[in-house]
Amino acid sequence: MRYAAFLRAINVGVHNRIKMADLCALCEAAGFDRVTTYLQSGNLVFESTDGPEETALRLETALVDRGLRNAAAIVRTADDVRNLAACTAFEPFSPDAYTRFVTLFRTEVPPGAADMAAGSESAVLLRDRELFSVLPVDRPPGFDLNGSLEKRLKVQATTRYWHIVQEMNRLVQE
Repeated sequence: MRYAAFLRAINVGVHNRIKMADLCALCEAAGFDRVTTYLQSGNLVFESTDGPEETALRLETALVDRGLRNAAAIVRTADDVRNLAACTAFEPFSPDAYTRFVTLFRTEVPPGAADMAAGSESAVLLRDRELFSVLPVDRPPGFDLNGSLEKRLKVQATTRYWHIVQEMNRLVQE
């Protein structure tokens, strides 16, 4: 099965640094096939014979064995990514005026996320395992959407720019 993995905490700051060629080699050694990376921030496309959760656990074990910390693997099937990229929640939000994000949770959206989303100016749509949000492009520097969500919900998640999700969809469908 073809998968996309969005890794949390890869090549951010001074910890968890890994070259993409090394990440590909690590994934291949873990038994994944047709491994491709996108950018330097832990976006992977690959094939695995395991189901999504088993694939995520195997990937996380390989990352831990390599010495990477807190690198949660949010794994989606090719169909999941296609459905994600087809979402029209951002249509009213011009990319010239808003930065568009998707926060991916490993499991169903955690309890409390609906209340948080309802009270947030930035939340656009909350569904299944994703939170779609926008921020004005002129927002103050340093706002950490993913960090804010993790603190408030006490879960690990990873946030990607919308254009990254769209590109990952293109790659996983190849």
